[in-house]
Amino acid sequence: MKLVPMFPLLIAWLLTSAAMLGAEEIRDVSWFLQRMRSVEHLAELENSHTALASTWDRTGANGDGGDFKDLRPPTATEPGRNILLDVDGPGCIHRIFLGVLGPQQQGTRIQIFLDGLSAPTIDLPITEFFDYQNGPLPYPLVFFKSYPGTLFPIPFAQHCLVQLVNADYGKPDWNDARWSNYWQITYTRYSESVKVKSLTWPLSEAEKREALATREAWLLAESSAPLPPAQWDAEHSTALAPHETLSFDLPGTGVIRQLRVQLEPATPQVLEAVRLQLTWDGAAEPSVDVPVGYFFGHVHGGLGQVLQSPAAVNGPSGPLHPDNWDLVPYSTTFHSLLLGTTDREAYACFPMPFAHGARVKLVNTGDVAVSLARVRLQLERREKLPPDWGRFHATWTHSLADTADTPRVGPKQVPVKTVLQRSGAGKYVGVMLSIDWPSYAWWGEGDWLIWSDEAGWPPSYHGTGSEEYFNSGWCRFDRKAVSGFVTLRPGHPTVYSFHLNDAFQFRKSIRVVEEQMGHKLIGEGHPRWINTAFWYGREPQPAGSD
Repeated sequence: MKLVPMFPLLIAWLLTSAAMLGAEEIRDVSWFLQRMRSVEHLAELENSHTALASTWDRTGANGDGGDFKDLRPPTATEPGRNILLDVDGPGCIHRIFLGVLGPQQQGTRIQIFLDGLSAPTIDLPITEFFDYQNGPLPYPLVFFKSYPGTLFPIPFAQHCLVQLVNADYGKPDWNDARWSNYWQITYTRYSESVKVKSLTWPLSEAEKREALATREAWLLAESSAPLPPAQWDAEHSTALAPHETLSFDLPGTGVIRQLRVQLEPATPQVLEAVRLQLTWDGAAEPSVDVPVGYFFGHVHGGLGQVLQSPAAVNGPSGPLHPDNWDLVPYSTTFHSLLLGTTDREAYACFPMPFAHGARVKLVNTGDVAVSLARVRLQLERREKLPPDWGRFHATWTHSLADTADTPRVGPKQVPVKTVLQRSGAGKYVGVMLSIDWPSYAWWGEGDWLIWSDEAGWPPSYHGTGSEEYFNSGWCRFDRKAVSGFVTLRPGHPTVYSFHLNDAFQFRKSIRVVEEQMGHKLIGEGHPRWINTAFWYGREPQPAGSD
């Protein structure tokens, strides 16, 4: 037998390994699609910036539908144009959203130019681009439940220009409604060292398979709870008398992959009194300190209740009016990629890493006995954590709307609810919002505003209304894998929105607020605005809860 010299093989192996270790990650459309159906990357921190181009009213009022920022009349060589986004890369569009879509918009096209090319990568009538039944993208990556929109990623390496064109713009009978309204484009810009491959169109067969895989994952996530493991890695249960605590420690290094909490009785009083506290790496204070019902969102909806609301009655033609307040039943059971409920417990799938142990607590702060308090965990044990992973935090706050102490922003000094305000490095990944709202009327005219590593007015993320932030519209909400409702008005409307690729990284500071405007009950009745902000911090920090 001939012996093969080992030294050349060793050199070849070292060169191959070095090449693999030094290979730069390419963020192409498949990369983004894969991350849209996975929560593995949520803990990653990086230097990027997420922003929004939208039709927000620059006067500070509520005329957000038609404040187009860059309208260009037709020329001898160009049709009339409405520039929605013009930004350098590397980056990725994560979301394109609009309000009305019907026969009046038939002549309007959306064109997306990438990297300075003279021909658009995408050039379609907007009625076709957002067609979730026969258009080019699969539902639910494109949708039209309450508003039309798409969450399909559009990566770009050097530059991205998104414009609307209409040959009739500038003619005497022109009406800006033909552009549609409430346009929003959410995008992220990355550091120059990040390698992004621009979208090409049409998609390759491999890219189509990735889109369909994401579609199936989203449909499954919005319709059912995640599968439980064959055996839970940690399970603890007890009765909790008033002011008693269930507490246990997790040693070593690992990641909580699934957290389930069961409380009996699952009444609003119990769900608000029992607090979930999670502490990482031996910190002095918990990084999660939230009433269980406000962490999972089911404080007022319980488990599997059937309630009634008018919000699902009207079609996509416009908002609710008193003449169509027919009540429709709905179940408070909800599912998503990150939070949801079953018939007996609530679950969370935020990755929760810890390097030097974790402590889990349920604390009964109320005066009612809890007959059963159970925590079940699915854990991944690791030798060490990646250096760019942060620690999971949940910050719970509540305050009365529009009081003398309420912060105010913008040229009209609109009152706002502060959702999250932090210094340091981290990543904002979503929110659960609940409002004490006894009225059938609409509560959410206010825009969402986000400052990440910035100050002054306006922020780079300025929305056009609360329902749009939750991927819905016209005073209605639906349920998607990354956004939706738990309960609807009247009573205690509760809604959630999560950010995957479009999460808000920050290196120095983050401020997230929601305007409170539009109904006299806000300024006269001062209802409670309650939110749980979900975020990651570079190091464990106190949750800062109320």
